[in-house]
Amino acid sequence: MATERQVSMAQFRADLDTINPTRGISEIVVHHTWSPDAAAYRGLETVRAVRRYHVEVRGWSDNGYHVMIGPSGAIFLCRPIEQPGAHTAGRNAHSVGVSFIANFDRDEPGSYAGLRAGQEVVAALLERFELDANAIRFHREFANKTCPGLKLGLAEFRRQVEAAGSRANPARPKVVLLPGGEVIECHAAVEDGVTRVDLRPVAEALGWAVHDRLKEQGKVYVVKGEG
Repeated sequence: MATERQVSMAQFRADLDTINPTRGISEIVVHHTWSPDAAAYRGLETVRAVRRYHVEVRGWSDNGYHVMIGPSGAIFLCRPIEQPGAHTAGRNAHSVGVSFIANFDRDEPGSYAGLRAGQEVVAALLERFELDANAIRFHREFANKTCPGLKLGLAEFRRQVEAAGSRANPARPKVVLLPGGEVIECHAAVEDGVTRVDLRPVAEALGWAVHDRLKEQGKVYVVKGEG
């Protein structure tokens, strides 16, 4: 049965939050498809063609990869992460397989728009399963292949994934109340030039109370004191 679907990065992260694999994840193995390469990419149909090849020719139960990345940065969920993949002999039980739709023996990583998206996917997987960059492995470490391509270096790829993780999870600013200089621990972020903070901890630090019993009606009351 077909399992692949395209998701955004936000949807991918949300999906990761809902799963709880019992098999234990200790490695993220990175691949390229080799064939089809980037020029042959046709969106979801290419991902479906890979699954058909894996099922009908290789005899596997599903797409061998858990996640595939298109040249445009499209993210495709394939085999469920809860299930062992069929991407790296001897390493499938405790790994997640992520494959770029590319041939990085020929395709230039620098002009491959999906590289950053793939690195963000790997960073999200490391975060979800509490792994460090050393858990990122290349297929060629375990097979007589060039996969994921001779134009990709493992050390540099790991550094780029770490940078992608830092961009996705920047240090959150703290709110400082002046003139007293009290630091308020709360969720704070600057989005499109607008500073957004959690209301309750800031209001309570100022001596106000927040009542949200009518939030279903779109109303939150902030009143002086305990009111």
